[in-house]
Amino acid sequence: MKRKTINSLYVTNMYPTEDHPVDGIFIKEQIQDLSTKFSLRAEIALIDSIYKGKKEYLKSIFSIPRTIRSRAFDIIHIHYGLSGLFLLFFKPQQKVFITLHGSDIQKRKKNSWQVWLTKKILPKADLIFVQNEAMKNLVLPFNQKVQIVTCGVDADFFKPETHPKSPGNSKLVLFPSSPKREVKDYPLFTRVIDRVRSLVPYPVNTACIDQLSRSGVKTLLSKADCLLLTSKTEGSPQVVKEALCCNLPVISVTVGDVKEIVEGVPNCLVATSHDVDELAYLLIKMLQEERGDIRNAFLQKGKYQHGDIADTIANYYLQALDEPLAATNPIGVTETIS
Repeated sequence: MKRKTINSLYVTNMYPTEDHPVDGIFIKEQIQDLSTKFSLRAEIALIDSIYKGKKEYLKSIFSIPRTIRSRAFDIIHIHYGLSGLFLLFFKPQQKVFITLHGSDIQKRKKNSWQVWLTKKILPKADLIFVQNEAMKNLVLPFNQKVQIVTCGVDADFFKPETHPKSPGNSKLVLFPSSPKREVKDYPLFTRVIDRVRSLVPYPVNTACIDQLSRSGVKTLLSKADCLLLTSKTEGSPQVVKEALCCNLPVISVTVGDVKEIVEGVPNCLVATSHDVDELAYLLIKMLQEERGDIRNAFLQKGKYQHGDIADTIANYYLQALDEPLAATNPIGVTETIS
């Protein structure tokens, strides 16, 4: 018997738009992957807080319930804690999933207010997805229904490209975000690079993965000699998975699930602290090594690719609706901007 279409509303503060085609691309890809598992009609409600300001969260208290009341949704899936602010004022009849991404639940100096709000929102969900074990432990006091489900990487797209090597013995080290994002800690990155430059005889150049197209990111990852992650907090950083798929070594602070991601992968090292000297030592050590088969070692883990993650989420959806998994025809995605 052919099962009915699942109508899902995705409420998120990050999603690709015409002006910002890469923002939240992994969420769009996750939805597209889910549509290959069952018949899915997905509607996107974007809370554009990044470019229009935090007032968008306040507006969503009214706009999201209005959208829910006007459609026959089966499932509501919220990405990022504050995107679920409307749950404090409105109780949907549908099953509610929340995916936490890191900064929404992991406290640091400038985000205590949103962590506080996220904790108020957590009990309103039927199931919560988190990116790593540390996040799970933070959620458990507020909701026992929590599972670790990271966002997948498109290994078919992120493959090494062939590029001529940098002139001379120069090296290229990447900062994996915009220098303006406080949580990514660009000042620590620059201090590490300055220390390395003072210790090695060859030029060390840097570039930021910022304001690039999807293809531009892949090209930069393929050209570089290393990705240096210095973030204060992370969930399960996509850029690390993308780098490994492009055969790029990663040096990182201990944050999120990076240690688990790179475990057993050649040329990848995780520091015990955010210490400049330790990170500089690890970076120099890696730059002196012959590069191994990073991509295959990562993919052999068999749990970070898109299809694997989609299978897991699809089963949670169907369990919530008490329906079996069956192959059906995808319907597609309808995008709306709230």
